[in-house]
Amino acid sequence: MTISVQSFAEKYENKSIDYDKQFGAQCVDLFNFYNSEVVGGDWIGTPATNGARDLYEVDSSVRSKFYKKLAANSQLQVGDVLVYGPPHGRYIVNGVQVFFGHVNIYLGNDHVIQQNARWNQKTTIDKLFKNGLLGILRPLRFIGENSPQKESTQTPYKNKHVIQKDDTFWGLEEKNGWDHGTLQQLNPGLEPKALSIGSSIVIPTKSTAEPHPDKTYYVIRAGDTFWGLEDAWQLQHGSLQQLNPDLEPRALQIGARIRRT
Repeated sequence: MTISVQSFAEKYENKSIDYDKQFGAQCVDLFNFYNSEVVGGDWIGTPATNGARDLYEVDSSVRSKFYKKLAANSQLQVGDVLVYGPPHGRYIVNGVQVFFGHVNIYLGNDHVIQQNARWNQKTTIDKLFKNGLLGILRPLRFIGENSPQKESTQTPYKNKHVIQKDDTFWGLEEKNGWDHGTLQQLNPGLEPKALSIGSSIVIPTKSTAEPHPDKTYYVIRAGDTFWGLEDAWQLQHGSLQQLNPDLEPRALQIGARIRRT
């Protein structure tokens, strides 16, 4: 049984995971877990360089069975696997400089989940970058009607706060005017008395519009666009921009609320 991109991001953020028990927690290990748990794919090796770049550069019947190979300039979709070449994964092997590349997974709204990038051998959610991007591998199960854009799931990740020294749930709630107990409800898996400095927690999102009995609202999630939502709700294109004139369609904030009707 596979899980959603959202569940995968929530499961592995701020973790250190080693799929093959070799070389520690690398970017390819995160891909291997994603390939298995979200895509439901068979194992795909890296036979040429033993690096992430092989996932895109080395053709295989196994990869073709589960992914569509796309050019680097293709429009991104939630769940896409992004594979990078030089200058990523730089190592010196026997006195020769080599680039093993890098791989991450696109979560939408210009964010990716990746391992061994910003933090050594740790999984983080970071801003999208395209420097060195070789191309995209799109899971076949996410093409057409099976796209995560069409899924009825909750927000893959909401607004985040990175825990700093002396941060407590109570203190953050006091500082921001949130009801006490809010952060525990949003982060049920965390122990409030043992917050880890540098880890991120979910925090409440400020609404972009006030509620009104004659209006309905929707909370933006990763991958949402006005165009896509209008298609899903069978609305005329341009309707959501008219209902939300203060929003920039190309910079929708995950967790923010928009007016739907």
